Amino acid sequence: MGGVVAALLTAGAARLEWPVAVGLSLQAGIAQPPLGRRLWIRLIPFGLVLLVVYVIDSTVSAWSAVYLRQRLAASLTVAPLAYAAYQAGTVVGRAAVDRLVQRFGVVTVVRIAALLVAGALAGMAGAPSWPFAVVAAGAVGLGASVLAPLCLASAARLRPAASEAVLARLNFFIYVGVITGGAVSGLLGSTGQFRLAYAVPAALAVLLLTAARHFTQPRPGLAIDDGRTRRCRTA
Repeated sequence: MGGVVAALLTAGAARLEWPVAVGLSLQAGIAQPPLGRRLWIRLIPFGLVLLVVYVIDSTVSAWSAVYLRQRLAASLTVAPLAYAAYQAGTVVGRAAVDRLVQRFGVVTVVRIAALLVAGALAGMAGAPSWPFAVVAAGAVGLGASVLAPLCLASAARLRPAASEAVLARLNFFIYVGVITGGAVSGLLGSTGQFRLAYAVPAALAVLLLTAARHFTQPRPGLAIDDGRTRRCRTA
């Protein structure tokens, strides 16, 4: 909606032949007030997690089929299976994350997920055959899928009264992750360095362990739902 309104304001300012500065001033006038530098600092750990997650997502999404085809001698029929396994792991991870957090705690889940992603990416980098790579891709999806919703939920709890604004600022890191992941994986993939393309994000995933302590547990009676919280129904 913000993009639509901004585009319409720009179009209106141009139609009235107003200076560019006037149009930008109109857009600035409807923006929310800044949340302060301190909040930005507190968002950095969550932003780094999201950045790494989307680097991983871009790498697996863009090059897994090509990797299986060109380096692991997979047929055209088999090559897409790594991406299918990655998405299947994502579905399972998202479906299980609430129960995992309730049983083990959010910090433990984040640490286990980070280790799983790092190990699975390393497995893809060193895969001796395509079946091994397919299983590893599924494990990547399983681990990476729980990190984003936990990250968004914990960040929103930093400022509950302005959670939408907090999450909007986290989009900055998502955009950087998508662009960086596409650029790096594209560069390495286009030169045939597929194994290195998976080894690099594997090393980044290990670094996520340092951010785990910043994640916060939802209050009793609440469950995680992709960055927001919803009250659980009780019998």
